[in-house]
This record gives sequence, C-alpha cells and structure tokens, in this order.
Amino acid sequence: MTFLPIVARELIEASRRRGTYWIRLAVAAVGVVLGGWVMLVMRREPPWELGQALLIAISAAVYLYCLFVGVFRTADCLSEEKREGTLGLLFLTDLKGYDIVLGKLVASSVNSFYGVFAIFPVMAIPLLVGGVTLSEFWRIVIVALNTLFFSLSVGMFCSAISRDERRSMAVALVIVLVFAAGFPLASLICHEWRSVLVPRSIAELLLIPSPGYAGVMAFETPFTRSTFNYFHASVIFTHVLSWALLIAASLIVPRTWQDRALTTAQLRRREKLEQLRLGTAEKRRSIRQRLLDINPVLWLLARSRTKSVAVWLFLALVGLIWAAGLWISARDWQDDGAYITTAFIVHLILKFWIGTEACRRFSNDRQSGALELLLSTPIEVKTIVRGQVLALERQFAGPVFAVLLMDFVFLMSNRRSSEATVLWIVGMTVFVTDIFALSWVGMWRGLNSRRPNRAAVVAMLRVLLLPWIIYFIVMTVGAFTDAFGFRMGRWEAEAFFILWGAISVAVSAYFAVPARRRLLAEFRAVATSRFDTGPGRGG
Repeated sequence: MTFLPIVARELIEASRRRGTYWIRLAVAAVGVVLGGWVMLVMRREPPWELGQALLIAISAAVYLYCLFVGVFRTADCLSEEKREGTLGLLFLTDLKGYDIVLGKLVASSVNSFYGVFAIFPVMAIPLLVGGVTLSEFWRIVIVALNTLFFSLSVGMFCSAISRDERRSMAVALVIVLVFAAGFPLASLICHEWRSVLVPRSIAELLLIPSPGYAGVMAFETPFTRSTFNYFHASVIFTHVLSWALLIAASLIVPRTWQDRALTTAQLRRREKLEQLRLGTAEKRRSIRQRLLDINPVLWLLARSRTKSVAVWLFLALVGLIWAAGLWISARDWQDDGAYITTAFIVHLILKFWIGTEACRRFSNDRQSGALELLLSTPIEVKTIVRGQVLALERQFAGPVFAVLLMDFVFLMSNRRSSEATVLWIVGMTVFVTDIFALSWVGMWRGLNSRRPNRAAVVAMLRVLLLPWIIYFIVMTVGAFTDAFGFRMGRWEAEAFFILWGAISVAVSAYFAVPARRRLLAEFRAVATSRFDTGPGRGG
C-alpha cells in the first residue's frame, strides 16, 4: 500500500490542473509589480536603502499572505466533509486519521505553497541591489514557510473540531491573531508593568510564540542589534506547535465524524444553550409573531439572539482595551495615531463580518435545497431578498451606528485640524458605502458559490482591496508624470483624502448596483440551477 495515499493522489491531481501553474505566474507577477513600484518610488535613493525598502515591502506582503491564506484554505476542508456525510466513507477503508488530515492539507495548500515559492526569486532581487545579506534573505524565507505551515495547521485543527464553516473560520482567525498580535501586545503591557508586577524576562518570553516576532527579528538590524534575540526559539516553537495541531487533528477526526446519541446531561446542556440562543418559549412566540408580521424570511434568519450579542461583545472588548490603554498610558492613547488605528481596525473587522454574513445564508440554503423549497411557496423573490437585508440590519445596524458615533467623537477631539476633519468625514462615508456594497455583492456572490468563505473573499477583494490598488496607481502615475499637478504642489492633504473616498465610493457603486439588479432579476434561475451550470455562474 502506498504511504500516505491521499497525499500522493492529490499531488498527482494538482499536477494536472492549469491553476497549479497559473497561480505561480500570478503571484510572481504581483511580486514584480510591487517590487517595481518600490524601485520607482525610491529610484533616487542609495542602493543599500533601495535594497532594504524592496525587501521589507515584499516580505511584509508575503508574511501577511502566509499568515492568513492557510486559514482560508483549510478551515472548512474537514468540516465540509462532516456536513455532507462523506468523511465517514473514508474511514470504511484502511485509511487512518493522519492519512486524511495530511491528504486534505496537501489538497488545500499546494497552490499556497507554490505561490510562496514563486515569490522567493523576486524577493532575492535585493541581494543584487545591495543592502541585504544572504543570511537575512534565508531567515525571511524560513519564517515565511514556517508561518504558512502554522496557518494551515491552525485551519486544519479548527476544521477537525467543528462542523460549521463560520465557526471554524472564526476560531482559526482568532487563534492566528492571538499568536500573531495578542502575545506581542501582552508582552508590551507586561513591559510597561515590569517594574511593579512582571519581571522583564517574562515580557520577553511572551514574544516567542508569535510568528510576527520571528518575522521582525529575521531582518538584519533587529537580529544583530537587539538586546535580546529569541529568533530561533520562536521559529522552533511555531513549527512544533504546528505539528502538534496536525497530530491533534489526526486524533480528533476519527472520533468526530459520526453522530452519537446524546446523554441526558448533554441534552439538558443543549436545551439550555438553545434557550440562551433563542429565548424562552414565550419569548420565541412573541418574536415569531412580531417578525412574521414584518417578513417571514426575517423570522427564519433573525431568530438567534447570539448573532447581535456577538457584535456588541466585540465592541465592548474594544472599549475595554481602550479603557486599559487610557489607564496605562493616557498620553499615548489620546493621539491621532491611536484614533485612526482603532477606527481602521474596527471598520475592517465589521466589514469582514458583514461580508461573510451576507454570503453565508444564500450559499448554504442553495446547497441544502432550502432555497428551492422556499421558492415553491407563494413568497416572492423580493420578499426573500428583503428578509435577508432586514436580518443584516437587525444584526449590524446598532453596532454600525455605535462605530459611527465613535468616529464622530474622534473627529470632534481633533476638529481644529481641517485635514483630520476631512479624513474622518471621508472615512465615515467610505465605511457606510462599503457596508452597503458588501451586503449586496456578498448576497449575490453567496448565491453563486458553493463555498460561502470563498464568496466572501471575492466580495471583499472587489469592494475593499480594488479601491486601494486604483488609488496607488493614480497616485504613482500622478507623482511621476505630474498629470494631476502632484509635483507642482497644487494638491493639499484634504484633496488626497477626497480622491481616495471618491475612488472607494465609485468602486462600491460599480459592484453593488449590478449585484442588486442581478440578485432580484436572476434569483430564481440561479437558486434552482446546479452550481456548475446556469446563468448565475459568474458575475
């Protein structure tokens, strides 16, 4: 019998796919474009500064890619098999848990690894430019591969312990963020308190579990001049933890694929959880009557109280972090940088949350056949779509208003600066338009996709990433050709903010308006067709 037969099969199958080869070309092309842009911007700088800037820019992009791509690729690979009931068929053979886990890992990650390997030759260009040592380059390569392996292992572990794709994805993202940013933040807090409560050595050791710390220490200056260097310890810890997660997933999968009869204690716990999620019987009847009078689909989607509570808990956590920051160092937190960073992170997380929620319902219901059953009733398509919109409003309208109120408070704290005022007004406008665009584009993409996570990624790439690409292209062309008077100094900072806002609003409208029109016009045809055919396949 072939050792790791699923791995061998997946590698052979991947070698026959066109995408396996195109992904390498695409990633390398992105690296060349990014490197070319950096070289164009810094063409007047000394070679050693250019080499360092080029390496930092490409390495930062590679680190972010490695940190998150694994989660998106593997967080639903095993949980999907559980939902469809096909995982148990694999255990009817001689396959073991590690065969399935490693096979799924290879199937989900081969393109990710190819993409990372394709960018390494581009990352080596700074070696020719100057200012970069060979050992520095290899440290960055090792950290990138190690980070990708860690991200894939986290996603695989979360997929092994969960059936729901959103829950698996959320837990995986939380684990990655805790290790990448949570431990450095804890180290920073301990560093502030070291003279009172925490020894300095503890604050330093908290950096070891973070792959982000290893990424920073891989560069030559921190590696050689830092007062403490735990680079090798951090790399080893992350690698060992990744293998531990894969081993745990291999042991868990054979024990979680089948449904087991619940004990009396488990039934009581499930009953209490359902009561916590949906409320008491009287509360459920009251909610059902009220929501059915508004929209029957709204009742189907908005019965759970935990969805809205989770968003409010997130905002409460942000408030607690701010309270702790003001208590530790009020001067550092009452600063424009802290205001902008907080708003950017909160805006981005809420946009991600709304985009994934908008994609999820229609994708899952179409795959399970629930949409076909719903369309066989007298309920009209407009009613179905409006029910989804109302459910999103019920979950996010209050938190979005609270975030806008937070932005207004930040704006008023710096209202004497015209630049800051324009920045906050533009940011609030883009925040609202992006939310509307993600809602409509997410619903349309979710209706067309078998995997809601991939649909959400496509929607967010279009609505959130594309405006930044266009903005940087416009800025680069204008700066080097003086097409818009940038070099002549005819533009103030407010004009650049307004330009960014106009591009973002225009891109949101460009994708949201057709998505809304097609969703209402083609909903029935797409929902009743197979995933690989029909008029809704693209878009």
